[in-house]
Amino acid sequence: MKFKERMKRFLTGRYGGDGLTTVLSFVSLASFIISAVIRAAAPDTVGKVLGAVFWIIALAVLGYSTFRIFSRDLTARRAEYEWYRSHIAAPAARLRNETKTRFRQRRTHRFFKCPKCGQTVRVPKGKGRIRITCPKCGESFTKNT
Repeated sequence: MKFKERMKRFLTGRYGGDGLTTVLSFVSLASFIISAVIRAAAPDTVGKVLGAVFWIIALAVLGYSTFRIFSRDLTARRAEYEWYRSHIAAPAARLRNETKTRFRQRRTHRFFKCPKCGQTVRVPKGKGRIRITCPKCGESFTKNT
């Protein structure tokens, strides 16, 4: 039997890679790099210990990533991925989109936080001193635009 056939047979029914696995792999790579930089920059005992800690973290994360790829427990891996998407990936994407939107509108609008509830309020730029009413809680506050 050819190597390719054996690999196909071995990988059949395994979970494989997903977005969480990719993130874990990058975290592992970053930890390896940090470990190497710390060891090179601080060759004393503290640098060696701190570098070893980052190296162990990198190995653990890489091991878990590899475990996820070769796992046959598809429901558990999907549940982990869904948790990652709902708690980490989706909020991060919303934050990126909000930041991009604010950057695009920076010339025409100003953004203020409501002092009472923290809601972000967008107002037109260049209107002078205006009274802003929060759409969420109804609090009024005065700001310069």
